[in-house]
Parts: sequence; structure tokens; C-alpha cells
Amino acid sequence: MKISVNIKGVSYCAELSSPIDISITTNQDSSSVAWFVPRMKVEPVISNRFIGSVEKGGDVNFRNLFFNPHGNCTHTESVGHISNQVYSVHNSLDRFHFLAELITITPIILKEDVSKWMKKGDAVITLDQLKGVIGKDAEALIIRTTPNSDKKKSQNYNNSNWPYLTPEAATYIREMNIYHLLIDLPSIDKEEDGGLLVAHRAYWNYPKEVDLKRTITEMIYVPDHVKDGFYLLNLVLANIDNDASPSRPVLYNLSK
Repeated sequence: MKISVNIKGVSYCAELSSPIDISITTNQDSSSVAWFVPRMKVEPVISNRFIGSVEKGGDVNFRNLFFNPHGNCTHTESVGHISNQVYSVHNSLDRFHFLAELITITPIILKEDVSKWMKKGDAVITLDQLKGVIGKDAEALIIRTTPNSDKKKSQNYNNSNWPYLTPEAATYIREMNIYHLLIDLPSIDKEEDGGLLVAHRAYWNYPKEVDLKRTITEMIYVPDHVKDGFYLLNLVLANIDNDASPSRPVLYNLSK
């Protein structure tokens, strides 16, 4: 199935029959986990009058799910993640399809301490790595980091000191009019930074002139066979009233 779309005055053909799902499946046993939260737990609802498990003799499977979107799954978050005011991510999207650019970056290893929180040995994505790389028409930016493997779908990120964006890099992404930033890490910030979240603050320009429509999607996985370039992004969120929600970003190949 193919559709024609017009984005910023340019006509594209999108191939809908070959979706590229870049979300991570969440389960109780082997999916990725971060921020020291327990893995997702699934429990049948059981009471004196009801058994929510066919295996246990019930008529249907009727289960409760216990999880944290930030630590258990691919998720999309709003500025409500760092603001003192409650702002739900479902209010950040008034449409769900965007022209997205996929880029692959090998983080740079710092050879010396840069600041109190940017330490020698940290892996960072810098402004210089992004300059001249992001297309002017992109509405969403997808960052695939290397090394890249399907281990990202089941990795325990606790105490791993994953790569992160410098605040200058995050500011540049905002200045390039990227409204939806997606990355294959648990956060665009350092795991342990004393609560500064400088990349989040830079991307959202918080607490200055905050644009409530900007989102960040973390813990994705983009296989190596998906080439860098432009795609049609369908960013689908569970309609949950929270700063972050489980999400399922899907890419479609584009041709002119």
C-alpha cells in the first residue's frame, strides 16, 4: 500500500506495507530496564468472584500491568518530565505523522574532565557531530548510536553510564526546529548528573520560553539494515494522562 503525502511543499510517496517498528517490546523477563525500576510485572485480577486467568480456571485473561514508562519501555515524554507544573504528553501532539531524519552517531569519549558532571571517559554526542548533518526540513530527529546491536532490546542500563548529549548539542537540535527527538538510550542526559538534566532543559529551553509541543522519545532500537535518511514517522502514544507514555514509533520509507 502506498500513499502520497505533501510535506512542506514537497511530494513524497510513502510505502505503508513495509513498516519499520523502532519500539522495544516490553515483557517481564528480558526487555530493557533503566533507573533501577523493577521489570514490568503482569498479574491476573483475582477476587472471591472472579479469576482473570484462563490457565487458573477463569473464563478470560484479565491482567494488571505494573510498569514505569521511563524505565521499562520505549516512551515519549513532554516537558512535564522536568517541570514543576503537571503537563501530560498526550497534549503535546496534535498530529502523529512527521518528516523524520535518521542519523547514526558514534559518541566521542572525553579525554579529560569538562565539568563537575562531564567526566573523563564519558561518551558524549557533541555539537560538532550534529552541525551540517540535520536536514532543514526535518521535523523529527532519530539518533542511532554505535555500537549498535539488538542487545539494546534487552539491556540492563543500571550503572552503565550510557552516552549522552551535551547541552550545546541539545540546544542545536532545538534551534534546527526539531520538535520530536528520538534516541536509542534511556535518556538524552547522563545517568548520574546530580539531577541537572541539562540536555533536557536545553532542548525544551526550560524554564524560559518553553515550547509545549516538543517531545523526547527514549529507549528505541533501530536495526543496522535501516539506512540513514528521511522517513515518514508515525508517533503513536498510549493516551495516558502523564508526563510520559509508552509509545510505538514506526517509520515508513519515502520516495519522491
